[in-house]
Amino acid sequence: MKSNLRVVSVLALLGAGVVMAQATKPPAPTQEQMEKAKAAMMEDRKQMMAEAKAVDADASGLMSAVKGSKSAEVKALEVQVAKLQADVKVLTSHLGQTPRYFDTAESKLRP
Repeated sequence: MKSNLRVVSVLALLGAGVVMAQATKPPAPTQEQMEKAKAAMMEDRKQMMAEAKAVDADASGLMSAVKGSKSAEVKALEVQVAKLQADVKVLTSHLGQTPRYFDTAESKLRP
């Protein structure tokens, strides 16, 4: 009797697991959803490019103000600003690349 109860409970548990696994499978995105996601991604990219340009302009202004002074603290600040400018340049180059996430239908990154 106990073994029958165990078998029934194991089968019920397995059946519930299969049902739950099938129920949580998300539907495939439609073409319209993909186009909306691409448009949102491109808008975010444009906004990040604009923000990166503003940060670069601020860093350039700060660098020109720092170059006039000769103290040791200002020299350390100059090094930090130069690193910031280099980081912004790398970020801008990455943002400037054409994203290919949505371009190919066989993409492994595609949801």
